[in-house]
Amino acid sequence: MDTFMQYYDLNSVSNFDVLKNIFKSLSGDNIKYILDYAYIKKYQKNELILNKENCSEALYILLNGIIHIGYLSVSGRFHAFNYFSEKNLINALPCLKGHIIDYDYYAFNQVRVLVIPKHIFLEELKNNNGLKQDVFDLIALRMHHLIAEIKFLHVANLHQKICKTLLNLALQYGLHHPLGIEIYLKISQHDLADLLSTSRQTINKEIKNLVGLNIIEWQYENIVIKDLQYLKYKVNDI
Repeated sequence: MDTFMQYYDLNSVSNFDVLKNIFKSLSGDNIKYILDYAYIKKYQKNELILNKENCSEALYILLNGIIHIGYLSVSGRFHAFNYFSEKNLINALPCLKGHIIDYDYYAFNQVRVLVIPKHIFLEELKNNNGLKQDVFDLIALRMHHLIAEIKFLHVANLHQKICKTLLNLALQYGLHHPLGIEIYLKISQHDLADLLSTSRQTINKEIKNLVGLNIIEWQYENIVIKDLQYLKYKVNDI
């Protein structure tokens, strides 16, 4: 399926606000200049967004939807190791520094991305020290979160890792439900096993334990968190 492409409409306020929230030093005129050259690409579920072939051609900013990041196995199955739904830069380092990624970005559901031509953004970056600081702050914050995540993965047991994954999913994709919080991101136990690099059988045992403790309900790909405080307690008990 061909990716639908449409040029940016300056009457769309929301995309202007997304850029302003990311690049706080940019003036309104600077943002409008960038948007004059930017365009929107739409992806349907399971369409490839970025890989090593195109990761450095332009700056991609997620506007709507969920992206899953991972790799294709020799069997052709996609193994996700992260989900991304923040309205922010997707490929800052590959685009700005030419780093080639060895993983792929696929649309988990319908996704809209704002694409900024590389030369346009580099032109703004060259002439705006504040913009350089914005990009540096973003990369530094992501590095801080990455180190914190590595530390947690090093010291946590599997039960705590599952609790943290479910907590993160609830905070990012949670909707109010009569029993607690329903995660609208539909993932299977197989998907969770991929995220945590463990077997489906091990995950199934842990999920049964959480269901038995009345912490969650899990039917196929439908997850309801019934006791969010339990998840928080386990994550912080390190």
